[in-house]
Amino acid sequence: MKNLLFLAAIATISFSCKSTINPDNLPKPLPERPKENPDKGNLTEQEAQEMENLKSEILTMAKSEKCTNSTDWKSVGLGVKACGGPASYIAYSVKIDEAKFLEKVDLYNQKSTEYNNKYNLVSDCMLITPPEKIECENGNPVFKYSKSDSVE
Repeated sequence: MKNLLFLAAIATISFSCKSTINPDNLPKPLPERPKENPDKGNLTEQEAQEMENLKSEILTMAKSEKCTNSTDWKSVGLGVKACGGPASYIAYSVKIDEAKFLEKVDLYNQKSTEYNNKYNLVSDCMLITPPEKIECENGNPVFKYSKSDSVE
């Protein structure tokens, strides 16, 4: 009888508790990120276009030189995962206006971080390792990784 009263008390307490989970406040996975709803502070078309234009400028600058000597090439993280760390790496030649290029990359990364925070985004949190070295193949920079980092 004591057990039955105890179970009844637990059930009553359990059913009287309200959930604090609100689906509107949960992090949204990347494919479900909102595109336009300024009332809720979601990404506007203008913000999306600004990010796309900046990324396009960065990639154009990065690809403006042919890769003939791998010692002329470096890599930099582009974009920021919600958990931290770069979303990817890109190669660039030191023959371009490196200061201007890195300034654009830094701006893109800052905006990426702001975007992640503003929309409460989540990511896979996998660490993306920087390339061990860059080699030139057919005029293009190619990242090379140590055997222990390679995925098969």
